[in-house]
Amino acid sequence: MKLLERSSGFEGVGVYDMHQVPPSLADEFSDCWSLPLVTLATIAISLPNVQKDMVEKLLSGVSEGLRYVKLVEENLNSTHDYVNIQKVSKMLWLEVEVHHTWLGNKLQNTITQVNSVEQILRWFIDTAKNLITEAENTDVSNENSFYRSVSANSMYRVTQETLISYYAYIDVVTHEQLFTRLSSMISDILAACLTNLPKVIELKCHTNAIEKREASVLATAQLLGRTMEIINSLQDRELPNLNQAELPFINKWHNYFKCSIP
Repeated sequence: MKLLERSSGFEGVGVYDMHQVPPSLADEFSDCWSLPLVTLATIAISLPNVQKDMVEKLLSGVSEGLRYVKLVEENLNSTHDYVNIQKVSKMLWLEVEVHHTWLGNKLQNTITQVNSVEQILRWFIDTAKNLITEAENTDVSNENSFYRSVSANSMYRVTQETLISYYAYIDVVTHEQLFTRLSSMISDILAACLTNLPKVIELKCHTNAIEKREASVLATAQLLGRTMEIINSLQDRELPNLNQAELPFINKWHNYFKCSIP
């Protein structure tokens, strides 16, 4: 809830890859709610000159939020392509949250070797680009290669966009400023995703098998109890002009807000 309170709208959904600067492999992959969340959080928690309690609160908020994002994805984004990307997000978050590494790179050890925000972003860009180049010569049907390709593509797109959007207007950006910016984008994406919770609850109430219906309704009632505060906090926000079938998909939100941002 504290993370959601940082968001006043959904514009951050359109910003994380506004200029669309993907390398070649990116076109092969779909996007999902959890992947940009994990990628943005990875950059944010790696920034060395940010107060530890702020980093810990963001880490905790994203970790808890991803539990509900998972519900949206599993119920509303369940096609094969989306499921594969969601698996990558889960593996990547486990690596970041538990081991504080990104694709085998120890974040704190690596990031402390560079100083400015621009240097940190360029380290992520260069590392991701090298991993993408390696992946272009590797069979991406291999699970580990696919994981590294998708993760690196997401990082490349997000860090390139951040570099372009910031340094077009500001010469010097502090770690705290970037952390605040990334946290705001995370909050907006999380809020947009969780506006789909009522649809998830509605779907869970309907099951054709009579013998499963009672258990399903009970589980749904418990879910409603856990998420009511979230739903109430988001219900008065103005949604984008998308039809109901498009709202569960981040790419539809992304394109809508990307086109509306000057």
